[in-house]
Amino acid sequence: MKSEFIAQPIDVETRQDMPGKPPAAFAWMGQRKSVESVAATWVDTSWGPLQKRPKRWWQRRHRTYYQVEADDGCLYEIYLDRGTGEWVLYRRFVPQGISPDERAAQTGKAA
Repeated sequence: MKSEFIAQPIDVETRQDMPGKPPAAFAWMGQRKSVESVAATWVDTSWGPLQKRPKRWWQRRHRTYYQVEADDGCLYEIYLDRGTGEWVLYRRFVPQGISPDERAAQTGKAA
């Protein structure tokens, strides 16, 4: 799979009926992507890029990551920054040999 770094804010619809309220769909570049499955989830409370400066508790990351498969056949890593409430599309994994537009044509859904 080819990976591409994106790091853009996105709008996310969550599953209110499930613990942790995982993503159900998200909008990126004007297109809605439905989440077919959640492949993995993890929490990041690391210090991020801080290196030699003193570390304070409020400088930690507070992110919940989700690796999701969308209806276009791509795998996406998105996260919720629990400090700001902002959702971010971190990266996208595209299956080799097929573009998202070709996958959408096969499934009958717009990419």
